[in-house]
Amino acid sequence: MIKRLIQNTVISALAFGVAALLGLAVIPLIIRTWGVTEFGLIVISRLLLPSGMMAVLDLGLSEVATQVVARAREHRNWAQAGRQIAFLGVVSVVLTVILSAAIWLSTPLFVIAMKVDAAHLETFTRIMHYTALANLIFVPALVWEGIVKGFERYNLLRFAEITSTAGYVGLTFAASWAAAGFEVVAYIYLATLVARAVVIGIAAFVALRHKNARLLPWTPEIRQDILHRCLLLLQGKLMGGISGPLQPFLIGLLFGPKAVGTYDALVRLSRVSKVVVSLLTSALLPVASRLDERGNATSFQRLGDLGLVMMPMFVVPPLAATALLSPEIMNIWIGPLLAPYAFWMGLSFLVPICAQYVAIGSLIFLTRPEVQARLNRLMAVQLLIWAVVSAATLHLFAERALILGQAIGSIVILPLQLGELRGALELDRNRFAKAIGTQLAILALASISLAAIAGYIQFDSVLKLALGSMVFCLTTWTLQYLLVLEKRHRTVFPAIGQLLGLISKSS
Repeated sequence: MIKRLIQNTVISALAFGVAALLGLAVIPLIIRTWGVTEFGLIVISRLLLPSGMMAVLDLGLSEVATQVVARAREHRNWAQAGRQIAFLGVVSVVLTVILSAAIWLSTPLFVIAMKVDAAHLETFTRIMHYTALANLIFVPALVWEGIVKGFERYNLLRFAEITSTAGYVGLTFAASWAAAGFEVVAYIYLATLVARAVVIGIAAFVALRHKNARLLPWTPEIRQDILHRCLLLLQGKLMGGISGPLQPFLIGLLFGPKAVGTYDALVRLSRVSKVVVSLLTSALLPVASRLDERGNATSFQRLGDLGLVMMPMFVVPPLAATALLSPEIMNIWIGPLLAPYAFWMGLSFLVPICAQYVAIGSLIFLTRPEVQARLNRLMAVQLLIWAVVSAATLHLFAERALILGQAIGSIVILPLQLGELRGALELDRNRFAKAIGTQLAILALASISLAAIAGYIQFDSVLKLALGSMVFCLTTWTLQYLLVLEKRHRTVFPAIGQLLGLISKSS
């Protein structure tokens, strides 16, 4: 099981890394070809997809479907899984009809609220209507994707991700070369996502048929259990959405499409890094569900311990290096247009940095509603801090005030989240505090050193940025390996080495 987990994590990292680079490459092209306002309109239209603002209303359909399939694989009760999936399917259809109708009917009000100017009014309205129609496929596709995740077919998911992203980027470059209207970019994006959803749907159908799982009428107990899990996930997603995809919506209401484009460019790198981590940890959910189903408390605890200590060890150093070198990155990536705001791009990285310390713990406890409920309450406090800070500084920093509020909220609430996860996993308080404290001390000293070096050396090329970041990461990784990790943590590395060796031989 652990070998499969490592394999799926490596696949997710490599695949989404390629997809993320392709997606980032197309942003400066869109801004230079069509402008910041048009880029903002494209971003606004994507808010109403399950990958955007609508994610806060998807009821956790994908996560619940993953748990259903993972448990069925453990106890072999595919009849029960068929009933659960049937209920999830009906919920997804009802939800997609409601959301699509709401988007279509509220488009005139949405256009006014987002301050769309007369020159873009008709075009943007058409984009919104196509978005509403596409959601008729995208919402049920959440269940299909959850089923594929439950079977741990991450190779298929990541192949579909890379293929759809490559198609979107290639067609966007072609649209730019042909001087097409900016709306073509929005249509290309929808079309590639529809193709991806269809492929995943076929894979889910084939996988269930292979297990002879049939869609059967559900029982009241199944309905109650599924709805309880969906409502808990809805709480978390609503609170997470307020500090995430809902922010561009609020900025559009307050300042218009140009401010949305500016905000999205500033937080895009940090947001992509957060998505990368979520994809890395998504492979854990079926594993955690199966361990929980077995009642294997020792393995569950070890999984959580490794995640809380080793995830930030690997992921935080690249994020910290990117934050420190944000001025140089912004100048090379976007150009001088947004270079004066580079500080805010660096500040936005505090959010995914804090998230790394709780990412795995939060995910594995989706299997335990009582812990999930306590984590949701902490997130509510974090949102309160975000709202107060953002409102107090809105007149000073405009759209950037939301970045400031989110960063401060994440930092303040992180110790409480770590304490909750440590207690739920029953980890030794002193050993855990020593590990996290040593990590933070190493990162702080290394960050000060990199900032000092950046004052003397000009990182004015991609090669220099890569070399500087690599030295920073290798230094922090080495120090953490020697000073933070204990013997029980280091036993993971031989397994990773063996797996990478098998991958290289097979290729």
